Formats: sequence, structure tokens, C-alpha cells
Amino acid sequence: MERTALAFCPGHISGWFKKVKDDGGASGSIGGGIVISEGVFSEAKKSDDIMVNVCRVDRTGNIISEKTGSPPIEYALFKIGVKAEITTKTILPIGAGFGLSAASLLSSIKAACELFELDLKDDEIAQLAHETEVRYKSGLGDVAACMNGGYICRKSPGIKGEIIRRYNMKRTISAVSFGSLPTDKVLKNKQIMEKITTAFKETCPKTPEDFFKVSREFTEDSGLISDKIREVLDECDLREIPAAMTMLGQGVFAYGEKAPAILSRFGEVYMMKMSKTGFTSRNRRE
Repeated sequence: MERTALAFCPGHISGWFKKVKDDGGASGSIGGGIVISEGVFSEAKKSDDIMVNVCRVDRTGNIISEKTGSPPIEYALFKIGVKAEITTKTILPIGAGFGLSAASLLSSIKAACELFELDLKDDEIAQLAHETEVRYKSGLGDVAACMNGGYICRKSPGIKGEIIRRYNMKRTISAVSFGSLPTDKVLKNKQIMEKITTAFKETCPKTPEDFFKVSREFTEDSGLISDKIREVLDECDLREIPAAMTMLGQGVFAYGEKAPAILSRFGEVYMMKMSKTGFTSRNRRE
């Protein structure tokens, strides 16, 4: 049987952020978010060339959509000097504010390193993933978040930045998505980025309720709320359900057991928990 390696990386929902430079002068961000139990599985097998298959699957593993090619993952494999076929799988909507670009990179690089028995430490994998995200403008701070679990406050940018992680977010996190909000387009829009910078508050919540409060304040001040998102937020407010907009994505995430019933009125609900761990390899088989 052909040898393969499998790795998993949790996703990450950003509640608020601000673009800044890291110690090396490269783009990064600070802010807050939740590392979530859903994410990306990547399987690697040796190949004559670099190939990537990006799959969205349902909860039984059936493929909903599939596309070939991922320039960020292909670039990362080139940088570590291996030729592999990577297949990524996730149940979450791609490009919708769940940090799947970072999760795909981290799990793919990790799986490739396991397959070829490369001696890359996790922080080296994360550094490459972060640099790749910045290069392709697919994210700024998700990689640092996904190195471990919890709901977090990133006080300085980059994977070596100061991060405060808390683990007392016990209740269910639910989300609904209305499509993508391309990160690169937002990052290139000067007006939007100025508004986001103004909306940002330097704070590190100590409770889940405070986390959602800060996230919601950022949502309101960011200028990114669509009519559909406003409708969902208003319904959550009527029932005192903590909720905010996924950053960056056309969706809403909410906290607690009452949220799924309300969000289900607007579309498919994705239910998850706060992840206690970051990216990791899984079993390798022959």
C-alpha cells in the first residue's frame, strides 16, 4: 500500500484585528480570535510533481466540491524541497473567515514533513506558513493562532509574538456563512483598512462573554456589516445571544446553546467547540 502521511490543523475565527509589521518588517496582525475544533485534514503522498487537491466534504466524508491547485501550498512545498500530492479536506466553507488558508498550509507542510521525514520543528513550519500567507495575502495572524489552542489575544505580530491564550470557553460555538470576503481585496482597500484600524481596541478579554463583547464592538465599527449579517445579529440580540461577524468572511459566529436554532433560520449551521490544541500530525501508514 502506498505510503501516506496525515496532519490536522484547527481553524481560527478572528473577532478583531489590526494590520501591523512584525519584527522582521513583514506584514502581520494583532487582535483576538478563537481556535476552533473544526479545521483542515491534509494527506500527503509522494509524487513526481507538486500537486494539490482542495476538497470540501460533508460530515460523512463525501466530497461537496473540489478544485485542483493551491499556489500557497505549492510554494510552501517548493520551499521545503519536496514533491508530493496533497489533498486537503474540510467541512467548513472556504474563504469565509474560518482561517482555513492557514490551517491548510500548516497541515499540508506538517504532513509533507512527516512523509519525507524532514527535521523541521513546528515553529519552523509555522514561520514558513506565516511567510507564505503574507506573500499571497491570504491572511496575517491565523498561523500564529493555530500553533496552539484556546481563545486568544495576540499582542504582537508574527509567530514569535506575545499571545495570551485562555481555555475557559466551554459552550458551543455556532456559525453561519453567506459566502466569502476575500482577504486580499480587503487588505488592498485603503479605506476599509483605515476603518478597521480605527475600530481596533487593544484589550485582552478574560471571559468568553467579554470576548464576544469586544468582537461585536469591532464588528459594529468595522464598516463591514452587510444587510444579511445585520439581520442575523439583530435576531441574536433579541435573544441575548453573544454574536459577532467572522473576520474576514460574510458570516456570523455566536456562543451558547440557544444560537444554533436562531442561526438555522438563515442557512446551514456549523457547530464546533474551542480547540484546546493546535496543528499536529496524525497516524502515518504504509
